[in-house]
Amino acid sequence: MIHVYPLTFAAEPASVWIDLRQPDTAELADAQRRAGFEIPDRARISEIEFTSRVRHVGDTLFLNLPRFEEGRGRAAPLGFALSPTALVTRCEQEITALDDIARDLAKRPSAGSVDLFLRVLEHIVDRLADRLEAMESEVSEATRASFEGSRRDRDLKQNLMHAGDLGRRLGRLHNTLLGLLRIVTWLHETPPAWFGPDAPRRITLILKDLGSLNEFDQQLGDRLDFLLNGVLGLISTNQNEVMKVMAVASVVGVPPTVLVGVWGMNFAFMPELAWRPGYYVALAVIGLSIALPLWWFRRRGWI
Repeated sequence: MIHVYPLTFAAEPASVWIDLRQPDTAELADAQRRAGFEIPDRARISEIEFTSRVRHVGDTLFLNLPRFEEGRGRAAPLGFALSPTALVTRCEQEITALDDIARDLAKRPSAGSVDLFLRVLEHIVDRLADRLEAMESEVSEATRASFEGSRRDRDLKQNLMHAGDLGRRLGRLHNTLLGLLRIVTWLHETPPAWFGPDAPRRITLILKDLGSLNEFDQQLGDRLDFLLNGVLGLISTNQNEVMKVMAVASVVGVPPTVLVGVWGMNFAFMPELAWRPGYYVALAVIGLSIALPLWWFRRRGWI
């Protein structure tokens, strides 16, 4: 699918924004004709080495995010091709940030391809910040539920699965954040001359925002590590409690088992068998053999 948005109020009347969503061969050829340069295919924008993420050919910049993820969707590459007269975005999934920018163009016309590109980056960073804030709330709630809620194994297992899902989602956000940080850092260090006088200031602000988000992302990662280790520790503690009960039960059961085994032997001469109160004394001795180990364990603080 191809969408073409003329930047009618731009300084350069011929400027356009070409938005490609899983384009076929004909749409890709049409986009290249309109833009005036060759647009990389999906394989090229998916490459993770830095020279493939950021490169320029003449006055055209190619800036790629090999792992871009928005919301709970799948991660897919997002590529930008930027020239003084055209901005081309190529993605393999629906991206809400680009849809928002397209709707906003009718209210706030762009001043050119560079202005639109920076506006897209600013909007993506804002949405990324919102998602990190929402995830921080989820991590806080998951931590509270794990350490203040039920300690049953079933509930702890659910908490562990939730923490794992949070870690997976945070990892995908981290890939998106890292890709943006690399692109913006490169633009901050070597901005093209045709970017205009206002672009360096906006790029600096975007870089500062990304730096803050990166620190926040690392802090969330540390909290998730703590949560995962804590839940695993609680599960291990529950298992140790079960093993401790079984160990106590096995130790407590040894003395009465020995006594019953002795009195159950079939010898012809066992004087206590003919003793009238012997049955009650035997029960008392068996009960005492159970009570003494329990008393000892409690005195030692083991139960």
